[in-house]
Amino acid sequence: METSVKILNGISDEEKGAYLSAIASIATADTEASETEIDHLTHLCEAADLSETQQQRVLQAAQSTSEQDLAESLDVLKSSDLKYSLLTDLFAFAKSDGNYSEAEQQHVHQIATYLGIDDTQYGLLGELAEKTNESNANGAGMDHPQVQSAFGLGDKLNASGINAGSLIKGLISIAAPLIISKMMRKGSSASPGASGGGGLLGGGGLGSLIGMLSGGKGMGGLGGMLGKMFR
Repeated sequence: METSVKILNGISDEEKGAYLSAIASIATADTEASETEIDHLTHLCEAADLSETQQQRVLQAAQSTSEQDLAESLDVLKSSDLKYSLLTDLFAFAKSDGNYSEAEQQHVHQIATYLGIDDTQYGLLGELAEKTNESNANGAGMDHPQVQSAFGLGDKLNASGINAGSLIKGLISIAAPLIISKMMRKGSSASPGASGGGGLLGGGGLGSLIGMLSGGKGMGGLGGMLGKMFR
C-alpha cells in the first residue's frame, strides 16, 4: 500500500521508528492491535518511509501490551526534537473530543516528565495542540500561513528551547487529515475506530487517526502501562 502523503521528512530512521512505535504503544495500550489497525499502522510507516527494521519495531509495539516497548521508544526520543512533536500530538489526541479528562492530563504530563519537558514548554505545546485541532477542523493544511509560523507561537517556542521549525516538521497531527483520507480511499475504514462522525473521531485530525488505531477507546488503557513504567 503506497501513499503520496509523507510525514516526518528529514528525520533519522531510528527517531521516526521510535516516534511511531510510541504512538502505536499508546494507541493500543492494554490490547493487541487488530488486523485492520495493523493495516493503518503499516500505512503510517509507509508515509514515513521507514526501513523494514523500524517498521517491524512499530508493528511489534502495537502487538505488545508491555510497557517496555513504550519506554524504549521514549528513551530514544529524550535526546530528539521529536519529543516535542510527540507531546503536541498526544495533546491534540487527548483534546480532540473536547473532553480532556483528569486521567488524560495525568497520562500526558507523566510522558512529558519522562521526556524531560519543562512546565513552560509543556504549556506552550498544549496551546499549540489546541491550534492544531482548530486548524484541522477548519481544513487548513501544511501550507497554511498559521502552520508555517507555528500558529503565532514561534518566538515563544524558540525562546523556551523548542525549535519551532523542527517541531512543525515532526507533527503527525498536521498531516493526519490527509493520511486519514488516504486510508479511507484504501478501504481501511472498516475498523470500529475508523467509523462515526462525532466525539473523539469527529475532528478529522490526530484524534481520528489514533482512534482508528485504538478501536475508538481513546487513552483509556494507557494508565496501566504508565503505572508500570513509573512505579
